[in-house]
Amino acid sequence: MECAYTGLKHIGTRMWSIIDTTIALQNMVIAAWAMEVGSCWIGDFNEDKVKKLLRIPNNWKVVALISFGYPAEKPHPKRKKPLDAIVSFNKF
Repeated sequence: MECAYTGLKHIGTRMWSIIDTTIALQNMVIAAWAMEVGSCWIGDFNEDKVKKLLRIPNNWKVVALISFGYPAEKPHPKRKKPLDAIVSFNKF
């Protein structure tokens, strides 16, 4: 059986490795922000060029890239929608 999203065959943990990686990256983003370090999650890249640049073996998959740094400015919080505009209870 093949996962429609990733194209990976469901063999042991292989299918879950991408999900596990993205969960770890999200935790890194949260931890960095807690230390006032900004980050940028990069999902669109040329995997072959990244592997060559970073000397990553061909049999490894690069799931995402992430950069960290100190922001030049701190953005203001965005205005949020009211809760009833984004949540429904016991109905769609």
